[in-house]
Amino acid sequence: MNSSFPAGTFLLLVGTKRGLFVLSSPDRETWTVESESLRGTRVFNAILDQRSGQRMFAADNGDFFGTFLRYSDDFGATWQEPTTGIQFPEESGRKLTNIWIIQPGRDEDPDVVYAGVDPASLWKSTDRGENWNLVTGLEAHPTRETWGPGAGGLCLHSIVPDHSDPDRMWIGISAVGCMKTVDGGQTWTHANKNTRAGFQPDMYPEYGQCIHRLVQHPTQPDTLYQQNHCGVYMSTDGANDWQDIQANLPSEFGFPIAFDAHRPETLFTIVEDGMARTNVNSHFTVYRTEKPGDEWKETRIGLPEGKNVRLGVLRHGMCADTEDPCGVYVGSNTGQLFASSDRGENWRMICDFLPAIYSVNVAVVQ
Repeated sequence: MNSSFPAGTFLLLVGTKRGLFVLSSPDRETWTVESESLRGTRVFNAILDQRSGQRMFAADNGDFFGTFLRYSDDFGATWQEPTTGIQFPEESGRKLTNIWIIQPGRDEDPDVVYAGVDPASLWKSTDRGENWNLVTGLEAHPTRETWGPGAGGLCLHSIVPDHSDPDRMWIGISAVGCMKTVDGGQTWTHANKNTRAGFQPDMYPEYGQCIHRLVQHPTQPDTLYQQNHCGVYMSTDGANDWQDIQANLPSEFGFPIAFDAHRPETLFTIVEDGMARTNVNSHFTVYRTEKPGDEWKETRIGLPEGKNVRLGVLRHGMCADTEDPCGVYVGSNTGQLFASSDRGENWRMICDFLPAIYSVNVAVVQ
């Protein structure tokens, strides 16, 4: 395993059912599998935080020996455990099930890192992941005792620190929905207006929606996008209200969503058969829209097709880099990893026979 890479190297951190795989490329055309790390455990999420040095974080969810947040300062060659990790106090009666996401804070706060876990709670570190503390404002929310899990558990899987306001943040919890704070996490409100919960008698409840992924526009801080169990949505007022942008997508069910950093109104998503959790028809397809609310275009040149093609992609299984044209990366729950270096126009498989892929994150070494 390389413990360093030249500046400009593209890295893909691929979390799988059986460990973390790191792939590198000098040009987004040729990719090399550098290593398999944290072998045998379920890595739901891994990221490279370069705001203050180069520190890699991974959610190491073990089936038998416990769940740990780990970090590495040598690109995964060796791993360390925090001094104070993510563990509920014994008196709480709660037990850590899985760590779902590690999210760097704002660029102006390079030592702040967040993590979201099951059972739904938010954790914060102010020393680059060395010590973790529970965000008690969310823990004490008056509706907490009525929150219900989705199929994957009661998981806090999306964390969006507002890049324009240090006191504002959004989170996504399945199956609770979107929640928002404007006072640095002291208090939280549900933010699900006009998002459906079609599996409930009341299709538009205050909370109980099964949000799958949540992201923020990079230059318009009040604009957010979400992929949901029941549609794709956009908000232009900081999640006070949501607009359905599903348009011509062939299913309302899907997990991932990403955008082109240079054209943030260009979105990418994948929708699936809501029961089978696989591609809707015989083509595995990534969908792209140039303007939210307008038509979605099928992008599938180079992606597999045929009557036996049955691929699914999980909520963190797709990402996009910040190049122009942007690269888009997709990992399937059957172990195929696909890449496009031209905004989805053309695709190729860059790795096969991996374990089931939970997450794909891209970074360019600084």
